[in-house]
Amino acid sequence: MTDLPEVSVVLPTFNRDTYIAESLRSVLNQTLPPKEIVVVDDGSTDGTADVVAAFAPRVRYVRQENAGKLTAIATGMDLTSGDLVWIMDDDDLATPHALEALAAPFARDPEVVLTYGRMTRFADGDSEAADELVDHPTDDRPFLVQMMEDCFVTGHPCVLARRDRLEALRPFDLSVIASVDYYLHLGVAMTGRSEFVDTVVLRQRQHNGLRGPAHARYTEAERNAKWIEHDAYLLRGILETAPLQAYLDSPPWDGRTLDTEERRLALIQKAVIAGRKKLWPEALDALEVAMAILPEVPISEREQMVLTGMLGSRYGIDEVYASPDIPGALRAIIMQRTDREAALTALSRPLLHEMKIARREADPRRAGRAIQCWARLMDLRSTQAALHSALGRNLNRAVSRFRFT
Repeated sequence: MTDLPEVSVVLPTFNRDTYIAESLRSVLNQTLPPKEIVVVDDGSTDGTADVVAAFAPRVRYVRQENAGKLTAIATGMDLTSGDLVWIMDDDDLATPHALEALAAPFARDPEVVLTYGRMTRFADGDSEAADELVDHPTDDRPFLVQMMEDCFVTGHPCVLARRDRLEALRPFDLSVIASVDYYLHLGVAMTGRSEFVDTVVLRQRQHNGLRGPAHARYTEAERNAKWIEHDAYLLRGILETAPLQAYLDSPPWDGRTLDTEERRLALIQKAVIAGRKKLWPEALDALEVAMAILPEVPISEREQMVLTGMLGSRYGIDEVYASPDIPGALRAIIMQRTDREAALTALSRPLLHEMKIARREADPRRAGRAIQCWARLMDLRSTQAALHSALGRNLNRAVSRFRFT
């Protein structure tokens, strides 16, 4: 273990005296002991201080006036010195081998700036239920591209980061109060190569506690709206400044000039990211430029795969259902191409999925919204092509199941 970089654990907390002891025990029980553990109490009014005191001197406790999670993380970084920083959540549990697994790639490759592992979820108070494994993307696109589409790494302790890359983000943007992990993960991932560790490193607790700093607390029910708002804010800045190569390759980018087909794919990917983050003006602008490139060259299977994600936001597409202009604009852009059926088929796949769910759940409202959106997006020939494609996929799945039964 001596060749592994030293790791500092920073655990920001606010009013979590019910959970923090269990979280700390999961850190102290690591097969790779961290260099130091600092708990930064962001002005708790419960018994957090007394709970953490029981772990001294192995755990250092520091209290600050309530200022939010990012300020607490910055305080913790000021008080630690490890080459790597592991930000621990005050209500979740690290698996015993988590730190050892996450640190190993840094010893092998000095170019790695971030490692990330798998996560499970468990319901608070439900000791009988098995943990639910959280899905990861299965395609071969770079980590940063997949993260821009969706924050699929939704727990701070799933990630281990180089200190110097976190320091480069300072002073932190304190207006970010909801998507703190997303903000930090994206910021570090923009600076270099990230590596996946294919093992569960975190058990994330699901509960209904309040979130955010004291001046801007929000409930579990309000969190999607907060995430949508903050995700859009974060991605707007990246979409404005990132080179087109960022939508194809892992950083650091070499500044090479993309060929014409690469440029089209990069713009399609940029459009999809913008659409999934509710940034539809940016999405439509990028897609329009992309669809005008090489109009005589049909879009590739990879481009179709990327396009499939545009109407597949994890937060739903209520704004698309509410605005006929969005599917209408998508249709107008695609209809200029000779291979319009393939492009529209790819775009429409999430709508077919919505109709399937609506049928299974006997939800006519859900079905009606998807059908109306379909009518605004698709023409007759594209509808026929999409249904034919769906039939083929279903047939292939049925044959695969038959072969293995």
